[in-house]
Amino acid sequence: MPKLHELLAIETNLETQAAKVRADLANTFEKKRHLFEEKRLLFTPNAEGSQVVTEQQTDIQTTVQKELAWVQPHLAKALNASYQVAEANTQARADIILEDSDVPLVKDVPATSLLELQKRLAEILHLAQAIPTLDPAKGFVPDPQRGPGIYKAREIRKTRTTKQPKVIVKYEATKEHPAQTELYSADLPLGIIEEQEWSGMMTPAGKAAVLDRIETLSRAVRSARSRANEQAVDTTKKIAPALLGYIFG
Repeated sequence: MPKLHELLAIETNLETQAAKVRADLANTFEKKRHLFEEKRLLFTPNAEGSQVVTEQQTDIQTTVQKELAWVQPHLAKALNASYQVAEANTQARADIILEDSDVPLVKDVPATSLLELQKRLAEILHLAQAIPTLDPAKGFVPDPQRGPGIYKAREIRKTRTTKQPKVIVKYEATKEHPAQTELYSADLPLGIIEEQEWSGMMTPAGKAAVLDRIETLSRAVRSARSRANEQAVDTTKKIAPALLGYIFG
């Protein structure tokens, strides 16, 4: 019996082919009605001895029954493949095992759940990539007094100053010349500023660890799904004969 991954590889192609022939036949039914019709136009002259003349002749090219019989095998392959895949998926399961462990993180996960889990992990990865991180230059350390996840930056002390105009005498006054002075601004200390900062962001190392664990789990899920898809498929089980037989008689 073929493996589930082998049937999955052709399921889409069968569905695509069935969709195409179905659309083509629907187009034929809607726009090429003349293929199913036969028409003859005869002209009989009144004159004695004249022959009947066929002025127009169109023949039936096919029948609806023939076209439906032609399309049914294509529909049947797609229906059976989807059914067989779904049937195998009810049995296809695998454990999620991380690379550095022999103990399953989660046991007997259905193949369909593993596929969905791959999508969810991609979404979680996108979220984790947006996590804001602490500025290493500010020397953040955990602050137990503020609770878990709160970090305290290195304290910064600054002197607050104000500008005060001052006059400097460049040359003293003499009998001949007045004193030469220059006005400038001097920084006058007013006090001390103590700057303290806290943050609830994550450390860069913590974020990197989260991203690494997501990727590790993603690889484990992909591996588990690959093992689950080794499930054998019973291709003798077919749903199309009953369905199409009922629909088209």
